Amino acid sequence: MTPLANLITESALEELAGDRSFERGLAYFRSGAVERLISHKNRISARVAGTQVYTVKLWPEGHRLGWDCSCPMGQDGEFCKHLVATGLTWLAAAGNGDAQTSSEIEAIRSFLETMDKHALVDMLTERVCEDEDLAAQLLLVAQRHGVSDPAALKEVIRKAFASSGFVDYHRMPELARRAAAVPELLHELSKRGDAKATIALSADAMKRGLQLLERSDDSDGGLGGILSTIAAIHLQASGKAGLAPAQLAKDLFDLQLADGFGFFSLENYRPALGKEGFAVYRKLAETAWEKIPPRQPDSRDNGDDHRRYQLTEIMKTLARADNDTDALVDALRRDLTQPYTYLEIAETLSKAKRHNEALTWAEAGRRASKEQLNVPLDDFLVAEYHRRKRYDDAIALRWSRFTEHPALQAYQQLKAATSKAKSWQDWREKALALLRPSESCNSRSREVFSYRESNASVLIQIFLWEGDPRAALDQARAQGCAGHLWLQIAKALEEQGPTDAIAIYREQIEPIVRLTNNQAYDHAADLVRRIRDLMTPIRKCAEFAPYLDTLRTQHKAKRNFMLRLDAVATEKAAKQVIRKRSEEG
Repeated sequence: MTPLANLITESALEELAGDRSFERGLAYFRSGAVERLISHKNRISARVAGTQVYTVKLWPEGHRLGWDCSCPMGQDGEFCKHLVATGLTWLAAAGNGDAQTSSEIEAIRSFLETMDKHALVDMLTERVCEDEDLAAQLLLVAQRHGVSDPAALKEVIRKAFASSGFVDYHRMPELARRAAAVPELLHELSKRGDAKATIALSADAMKRGLQLLERSDDSDGGLGGILSTIAAIHLQASGKAGLAPAQLAKDLFDLQLADGFGFFSLENYRPALGKEGFAVYRKLAETAWEKIPPRQPDSRDNGDDHRRYQLTEIMKTLARADNDTDALVDALRRDLTQPYTYLEIAETLSKAKRHNEALTWAEAGRRASKEQLNVPLDDFLVAEYHRRKRYDDAIALRWSRFTEHPALQAYQQLKAATSKAKSWQDWREKALALLRPSESCNSRSREVFSYRESNASVLIQIFLWEGDPRAALDQARAQGCAGHLWLQIAKALEEQGPTDAIAIYREQIEPIVRLTNNQAYDHAADLVRRIRDLMTPIRKCAEFAPYLDTLRTQHKAKRNFMLRLDAVATEKAAKQVIRKRSEEG
């Protein structure tokens, strides 16, 4: 095995981490963020104080360096800044003789070997009371040696998922690291053949974990992955435990009511349930379902949303298992407060080739949704109208939505519907007339300073989509528009009207630079390049240098923007040299 001294060098750390993480790790090292660095038996461990305290480990893996860090990047396998800081601290400690080295660890070991067994047990027991990770680790070792106490395991599970309040993204890695011991303990219990205890404890762990997941930011999926493993252990043990089918059915049903994330699937448990267990499961579901009152579109929430949703999913699963369309529709229609439910019912009936019923439900959903925008439901209705060759109804629906919510997509959908009836040109004029301002309205749109959609913006988007940037430019000049639309117009005009495009780019650079951040400076510099490149074919190259000087004068205090303008000027000079050589050649 390669010694750590041959694997950890400053250049090796920089190569593993990359420039950015190395620089951040160097800053952590210099600030003294690395705590309790231990080097023992060719392995390094440390704690690094960052957003929170992270655990870091480094060790040789053959001829390569192995690593682990409890931070999100480290959990993804990246060589993070905490690893860099630890490596640099180890290098510095090795040079200064400050590390807690193997000799110190061996001295502690020698002392422990002289201690009375009972005194050592008392010392460890006292430490276990304060260190949950050590408690879980020792309990796992105890299980492997045939010593198992379900009550102790249950207490470890309780502590692993215990947390007050909402767990934010930054606290989540530490909690997930603590909870990671639970599936190991359950797996070891299962290996020992105690399937019934495994089922009971994994169910308890899942209920606690699900409650925690509901009030956590688990964006990285750390806790979700742990719960997936525990759910898999529960499923595996269910096939071995020899539980009474009725008991397994009840346990599964209770878990599904608590599970809003889909960890438990009835289909996966069917072999273990058998006919008897499945019948008990169905009875439990039907009895609970009878207590769920129906809700109409105007019903108010009565606080049963979670239970209602879970039972609805269970009843839908049972209906699909029976291939019973009516039962599936009955399950869905129990709650009609959401327009999407009407669509789901319509799609279910359509799939069963019950098209008349499907259309009835879809139209009822459209009426129930009133002013709510429901694009999927509209799409279903239009497709059904087209299937029946009821083109006027399809057009009426698209026109209604266009008048209620004018937008480019609504215009495109109107065109698709009217094209089937070969009446697009008439409807196009009608749509554009709806968007154009009245003659009495001469004020320019306030959208010059806003990204709010208006009829003027929609008109510009339509003209650009139709390939008429000149019309879009006229509309923007007459009514004004947001900056992002000006840039779209300029892009579309580059070939047809480069002079107009240049003028737009020049106007838009100023408000972008005023944002005073590097992303804005990058954007502005790209527009300066566009201006430079557009001036070449129209023989206005001589105007670019004075324009660049003007920008430098106006924004000389913005150092980072000046650096980007210098890069643009350098690129221009290089292009001129290349062009001259090409002409001479």
